[in-house]
Amino acid sequence: MRGGINYQVNQIFINSGIFTPGLSKHSEKIIARENGAKTWKELGKELNIYSYSSAETYKKVWHDFAQWSKSTGLKDIIQVKAEHIKGYLETRIADGIKYSTFEKECSALTKFESALNMYCEKSNLSNNYNFGSVINETKNEAKEVLDRSLQSRAYENPKILIENIRNEKYKTIASIQYEGGARINEVWRIEQEDLKGLREDPFSGEIKGWIKVEGKGGKEREIFVSEKTYIQIQNFLSKEENLHFDKDEYREALRDAANISEQDYTGSHGLRWNFAQDRMEELSEKTDMTYEEKLQEVSWEMGHERADITEHYLGK
Repeated sequence: MRGGINYQVNQIFINSGIFTPGLSKHSEKIIARENGAKTWKELGKELNIYSYSSAETYKKVWHDFAQWSKSTGLKDIIQVKAEHIKGYLETRIADGIKYSTFEKECSALTKFESALNMYCEKSNLSNNYNFGSVINETKNEAKEVLDRSLQSRAYENPKILIENIRNEKYKTIASIQYEGGARINEVWRIEQEDLKGLREDPFSGEIKGWIKVEGKGGKEREIFVSEKTYIQIQNFLSKEENLHFDKDEYREALRDAANISEQDYTGSHGLRWNFAQDRMEELSEKTDMTYEEKLQEVSWEMGHERADITEHYLGK
């Protein structure tokens, strides 16, 4: 599609036929149910946009998403992929927005999927879009990270938590998240070729095991773990091609360990909170870095760019 990215989004909105302000949403729901839609998710895919206020809300998210996608190199909105949706939503999680806001943006992007499919059908294009799986995946992470029922998502005693994980592989995975500040998906992808050996931590002077991980949008960085954890990773990868694991089973193992150690369960992402807080304390003790420099360093180590994102993990 030609034209600027905002123009393209407007063309999708106008020419898809998704905006039908003259129709009754209630009547359309009845028709959708008669056609087999049972769940709210199925209804959402069948329904259009019926009010001007909803249209403005959805369009704002569409434009924000399109601008972000443009910054990653996307020039034609028709060529958008599920990974663009995932990358944008992970960025919004990192921004620390309210979970209610995150849910609204997910709804808007689900509606954008419908608009794109409607537009391509009317334009005789073969493109087909399905963002459901990546939206659900990021929603699961958002529930852990953006829930504000606790002031801090960090575990009270992460070392005791990890000691109480019965499965040895899950214990190693939790150690990687806690010691290296890694996301669950980054750990899941680790392979033998990602192990970069033992070398000194430039700030603490300790010998650490260094691992290349692939983060949001394919961005690579190196994380570090203790020598003990590094050896455990080597042992697993000597027998397996990668560290792939069942993420739901892993979360349940964390939940069980939290119960045993009498701690609040805050999900796998809670270990990243612990990493951020412990690393800030370590940098304070062993370096002369300013507060802003420490924020920036921890942010980079966690796979973020903006220094102030670290303050989110510090509970500020």
